[in-house]
Amino acid sequence: MTPPPRSPRTRRPAGRSVAIAIILSLVIPGLGHVYIGRMARAVIWFLGAVAIGVILDQQAGITPGALIVLTVLGVCASIDALVMLKFFRTGDSR
Repeated sequence: MTPPPRSPRTRRPAGRSVAIAIILSLVIPGLGHVYIGRMARAVIWFLGAVAIGVILDQQAGITPGALIVLTVLGVCASIDALVMLKFFRTGDSR
């Protein structure tokens, strides 16, 4: 018997490094998504980071608390890029 075909959800886009996607998302939320070809998610993450940054800057300026919030956002964007790269094809609309 031949093994069942691999599920299309488990194929990684060819030539895309997990480490690079994570680092790019940590630097600028959404940039890792651009790297793996997820443009809609990239725009959402980037605009979310900009919106949160603007709100935090208007409230009290860039404080250590604001930097922590933006760092957590970058980590969350990195995790999302990792999940997208590991478990979904580039052509999916998710």
